[in-house]
Amino acid sequence: MTGTPIPSPTTASEPPPAPTHKPGWRANFRLAADIVSTLAIPIVTVAATVLGIYATNSLREREIEIARQNNLQSLMNQREESETALRSAMFRELVGPLLQTGIDAPASGPQMDLPRAERLALLAELLTLNFHEHFELGPLMRYVDTLPGQTEEARSRLRGTARRVISRQLAPMLAAADGPAGSNPDFIEISLNSDVSAPAEALLSCAIPGSAPAAVTSSISLDCSASASGSPFKVISPDGRDKLQISFRAVNWADQTVGIYARALDGKDAQQTNTPPIEFTLSPYSLPFSDNTLLSSGNRFGIYLTRIDIVPDVVRVMRLSFVWFPKDFVPPRERPLGLDMNRPSQAPASRP
Repeated sequence: MTGTPIPSPTTASEPPPAPTHKPGWRANFRLAADIVSTLAIPIVTVAATVLGIYATNSLREREIEIARQNNLQSLMNQREESETALRSAMFRELVGPLLQTGIDAPASGPQMDLPRAERLALLAELLTLNFHEHFELGPLMRYVDTLPGQTEEARSRLRGTARRVISRQLAPMLAAADGPAGSNPDFIEISLNSDVSAPAEALLSCAIPGSAPAAVTSSISLDCSASASGSPFKVISPDGRDKLQISFRAVNWADQTVGIYARALDGKDAQQTNTPPIEFTLSPYSLPFSDNTLLSSGNRFGIYLTRIDIVPDVVRVMRLSFVWFPKDFVPPRERPLGLDMNRPSQAPASRP
């Protein structure tokens, strides 16, 4: 007979497994907040330390740079003071003998073998070479040139020194010239070809040979004689605002001087009624920083003796340089006109 099934023995009852749930965004946020709160103090400490080190180093570098600049400025000031004192003492030593009166006799001391005229020529050379930027030394050099008893050697050396200074003063102005190609040139070399048969003391006039005026180029030649015939020399400023007709007359080879007579022309080549003629004597001691002419338009020009070529009975040529000054050029001894006038272009024509 079949009996009733006997249930199998079972172990102690176990609770059913709990359902698994993924953590939500709130739990993640709380976990991140806990981590941040735990690491905040170390992070802030490290950041503050790095920032402090950077600020300290930056401040130290700035202090070092300031100290370096101060030391450099101090050294420059000391050097300027030393150079000023040296130049002041040198200027006094050079000017003193030039202002003293005395007879044409040998000097006492180390230069006792030099007569007074030659000694003054040497002092004038040194004064010109070292102080030509600050003073108008042309009158002094002309005075020493014409002293009684002055030797031709000393006179030639003095004129050569003046040409050296002219070259030095023209160099920065020519370097600043930036006119476009084909325009009116800033610099023109003028050759005065003298009649070799004429005496050196004769006063000659110069003109461009031929009946038609020559085109304005970087160089031009004029023939000089007792009765020169030809076209006058005309030049136009680089900006086209000024046109000048320049006459070279009273050329004296003994003194190396040239009489300059310039007229401002209008568009029809007639003389401007509101601009008076410009007249001066060019000498070996006419220097760019002191001897120049300022026109009413604001343009400034100058003419300078830069070279002498003489072969007895063959050739006698005087080289001149005609220069239009840069627009922003102001001679070192002049104060900019803008400090006194609202319109510098209205300044009258002048020549020191």
